[in-house]
Amino acid sequence: MTISTEPHNPAFRARVAWRLSYHGKQEYDCFFEGSEFRVTVRASREAYPAHCNMSELDFERWENGQLGYVTHGESSKLTKEFVATFNRLRFDDWHKQVKTMLSQPEKYAGHIPEHFHVYVGAAYDRTKGWVRLHDFAEIRALAGIPEDCAIDPTVVH
Repeated sequence: MTISTEPHNPAFRARVAWRLSYHGKQEYDCFFEGSEFRVTVRASREAYPAHCNMSELDFERWENGQLGYVTHGESSKLTKEFVATFNRLRFDDWHKQVKTMLSQPEKYAGHIPEHFHVYVGAAYDRTKGWVRLHDFAEIRALAGIPEDCAIDPTVVH
């Protein structure tokens, strides 16, 4: 898979930009094969809020059931090619940041991440909850992310 993030490059087909983080979620603005859209990743569990119109069970299933997945209202957007590209572009950015940290150990000692979360897509099913759309190993391999640093955030480590 060839991934280019340079708009002037004829191979350009993808862009991923972090938008915001809130209540354990991260949002990314994406451009992939001529389409712009936003995806969400549940990066950490969220406590049941004091004021919520969902039952605790529904909240756990809907919100925390998304943990470790990349999601979109239209699950058809979450092709394995997109999800692999999403992870690859995030990995490239992460790798650059880690290199910067390693070059400045006096500033970042003790804060350098060793693992990269590889997200797979999920779609919501009313009877089953969040259902995985992809195989972790396949997405990791398609994205070209080294096995030794990739972890599946849907699995408790």
